[in-house]
Amino acid sequence: MSSGFVGRRVELALLDSVCSKANADNRPAAALISGVPGSGKSRLLAELRSRRRATHVLGVVGYESAFQVPLGAAANLLRGLGKVSDAGETLREFLFSPNPVDDRSLEPLRLFEAARRALLGLEGSVLLVADDLQWVDDLSLALCSYLVRSAAEEEIPFAVIAATRPTSRGLAFHDSLLKDLGEDRVWTIDLGPLEPDEGVQLIRQLGPQLSAQRVAELWTQSNGSPFWLAFLARSGEEHDLADYIATRQRGLRRDAARMLALLCVATRPLAASELEAVMEWDHARTEEAIADLERVGLAVVHGVAVGLGHDLIRASAMGQLSAPSRRELHALLATFLERHAAADVQLLHEALVHRREAGLDAAELALRVLQSPRRRLLGREGLSELARLADASGLAEPLAIALRLAVAQLATEMGEQEIALDRWTNLASGVPDPTLRATAFLAASRAAASLMERKDEAFSLLELALSQATDDPVLSVEIESHRANLLQVQKHRAEEGRRAAFDAAEKARQLWGKLPVEIDSRERDAYVAALQVAFDSAVVEENGPAQLQIADELAQVAGTSEEGSIWAEQDRATALMFAGRVGEAVASARVAWTQARQRMLPMLTLSAGANLASKLIDVGHLDEADEVISECVELERRVAGSQERFAMVKVGNWSIHDLRHQIWLSRGDWRDAIASLEREVMLQSQPHFRMHLHWHISVWLARCGDPGRSAEVERHAEASRQDAVAADCRRCSRELALKTAESSARLGRLEEAEKALQAWDEDGRP
Repeated sequence: MSSGFVGRRVELALLDSVCSKANADNRPAAALISGVPGSGKSRLLAELRSRRRATHVLGVVGYESAFQVPLGAAANLLRGLGKVSDAGETLREFLFSPNPVDDRSLEPLRLFEAARRALLGLEGSVLLVADDLQWVDDLSLALCSYLVRSAAEEEIPFAVIAATRPTSRGLAFHDSLLKDLGEDRVWTIDLGPLEPDEGVQLIRQLGPQLSAQRVAELWTQSNGSPFWLAFLARSGEEHDLADYIATRQRGLRRDAARMLALLCVATRPLAASELEAVMEWDHARTEEAIADLERVGLAVVHGVAVGLGHDLIRASAMGQLSAPSRRELHALLATFLERHAAADVQLLHEALVHRREAGLDAAELALRVLQSPRRRLLGREGLSELARLADASGLAEPLAIALRLAVAQLATEMGEQEIALDRWTNLASGVPDPTLRATAFLAASRAAASLMERKDEAFSLLELALSQATDDPVLSVEIESHRANLLQVQKHRAEEGRRAAFDAAEKARQLWGKLPVEIDSRERDAYVAALQVAFDSAVVEENGPAQLQIADELAQVAGTSEEGSIWAEQDRATALMFAGRVGEAVASARVAWTQARQRMLPMLTLSAGANLASKLIDVGHLDEADEVISECVELERRVAGSQERFAMVKVGNWSIHDLRHQIWLSRGDWRDAIASLEREVMLQSQPHFRMHLHWHISVWLARCGDPGRSAEVERHAEASRQDAVAADCRRCSRELALKTAESSARLGRLEEAEKALQAWDEDGRP
């Protein structure tokens, strides 16, 4: 135990044992310390860090002003992981590259996967210390949980020690740890007062000149709080913190007092160079002010960072700052951060917080935040905050429209479709430009189409987009592509939808498909979307030559798109498989899978993995298929967190859970696989995907079960038919007819089997 640390022997021993358990078991273990302000949480964490000799120590610290800043608390953690040779290279690129991430704004899941890869690149034990959890932003907490799940999955000696005030945030993190690690690997410590002998020892250490009577008085006054004991032992005649701060401030020179005020307003430590720049002082003047604050115990220096001695000091000192002084200092910090932020969404957002606290106009800065290439890191709370700013009255019209447009675009990018639908609809009703109105109505229609409870609004919104007088060729192609999709999926006008799909693709070819035409990213994306809806139509119609032609065209057009090129490979694999070119199909699917993993695109990895696994199963490569599916299931588990499923929807034409059971049925105990499928049916809410689970149960019971289970076969066959009607997918309905025919034939119901085959034949492609 370090010479300045007193007490907490039991707590230190427990924390030490948690770290030792993680190392001994090669599995994560965690402890959550909870205590009121002044109970010594940070002291305890610091002592643990000095005692433990973990190979790698990572830190997360919450600060009040950074509570709304995405990944603000995890800055040191990410910097540490970014230094990992090779494995941290992608993380560094995502966080610090001056160039935007390809295709779209950086999404949190992609960043989390990059952080995970860097974590796996560390050798030896890892200690993650998280302080002031009550002020840790949502995205930093989510990252911590993601790394915990990754460490559990990979069996890494990973100890997590976190400290928090008694808040719902701390309880939520504790519950997350319990779910990820289990009750036997998570401990809690409620920090109460120091023991009397420990308190006396601390007072003696800090005030050796104090009499026994004074020591006893201080112990009584402090109620055993380490902070208050230390404060009272040093305070002289002052008996409350406000008096103590006031006395110390009176002894400060003007520069030190101003620096104290700035640190209070910042709410987080600042580097000496930052203090120098904000104050516009020279180096010597800055260092002198820092030394003054250190001398009276109001500030501490860790490395290059200067911070206040305790949050309670900040709270008390802030109470003595006038409102005009606070606003002035907030303005100084906002100006400094804006000047140095460039496109850094974290610094821009922190500047936005200070600008608003200063009472300054924040609209133009909000637009900079919304245009940052890393804007998706803002999360739902950040989106809501920016939406409120965009809706503020009194903004000049061009800026107001730009803000509302950027908020709507961000909602779409983040997948917040309810918010996106409302934002786009409101924007469309309030702008005079017909092209922008059409764009907004189209985006609103897309959002509505993705919402089960509001999908009926999609077509009427699309008609509003069509009614606008616009000569934008890109918008024209986008509208026609979306119309084709709605006609087929929602209106069930298959032939009309197929014609619209091929018309959209042909229109895109005429505009951009002839060399040497150069196209920008917006034109490329519209072209790719048109080809994709045409490809999907060709798949439904079982038109093999069209599939191959469109897939090859897609590969050429999407070549410069990071995600588009992977989708093109998946489409090519589908087309090749339909054409019977099995080896080429597997190779193409494997390229898509490899690229999605290398580029750390989690949702696309799930899709590509399912695509590859389905083809490996078809060719009997069950071992490799099992490896791919296992990796997908582990990825889903990391992404899903506390949810039962994240990738529940069938990605591509397959579900990883559907495929996992196909392998299980083929080479495991079919009874166990059927029982698991029964549970899977209960988890799946979408009829389009649930029908596949039902038909697997029906077919395999018919194949392997005894005749006495024929009622179960029929029950699942009927459930699959009902789901097929609800889903209204022609291709899947045709496949169901074949499955029904097999089940009926195996049960000896040959007439029913013939009827199912006749239905399949009559519904064949023209």
